[in-house]
Amino acid sequence: MWRFLLLLVIVAVGSYYAARFLLEGFPRRHDRSQTYQRPMGPDDDDEFLAQISRRNKGPDDPS
Repeated sequence: MWRFLLLLVIVAVGSYYAARFLLEGFPRRHDRSQTYQRPMGPDDDDEFLAQISRRNKGPDDPS
């Protein structure tokens, strides 16, 4: 009985790591020396922000 449960746990853990390997490839070591850089988004573009600012100003807006 205990051997069966141990075998079941070993097969489950092995299949989990096999699936992770097949889906993601080898686990990469993270290089901690590099700082995180956020991906460029539309809110980083000054022209985009200016267009939104112009679009939101209507005739009733005093600024």
